[in-house]
Amino acid sequence: MINLENAKRIIDDYMPLILATIRRFPAFEREEAIDEARMLTIEAILDYKIEAGSFGNYLKHKLNYHFWNKCRNPIEISLESPTEGGVIGDLIESDIDIGAEIENGEKYLKLKNSLKRLNNKDREIIRLRYFEEMEYEKIGQILGLNPKTVRNRNSMIIKKLREVWDVGSNII
Repeated sequence: MINLENAKRIIDDYMPLILATIRRFPAFEREEAIDEARMLTIEAILDYKIEAGSFGNYLKHKLNYHFWNKCRNPIEISLESPTEGGVIGDLIESDIDIGAEIENGEKYLKLKNSLKRLNNKDREIIRLRYFEEMEYEKIGQILGLNPKTVRNRNSMIIKKLREVWDVGSNII
């Protein structure tokens, strides 16, 4: 007979079912899930009616329903959620300005697209000058140009890029 007095034995008998069910839901902390499953088993003992079929089948459906339902309603965590060490937002140490990072990313994409519009030689001058940090003399040697020509082309390229950007000298 299934009753509350022999609940401990029933829980022990159905522990393989409980463990198998919990393994299907790895998102939950194991020990906490086992405790929940034990409580659900006690509830099942109290609610069980013989018309529901076998107790094992009834418990299996109750456990599965509980954990599937719990998966559908995830716990919402915000930066204001309390933890043992304080509020989550206070625990995060960061010097990153998210807004600035997004703005820099947008500027980077805009610069990349602007550079794609340049001819190969102009793009190479920009790459060597600003990304490889080479002097005009070295760029001239590599490209077979006079350093003064490299300097003049660089100035013209920057002027073109500023016109495309339409933001003045604070970008480049």
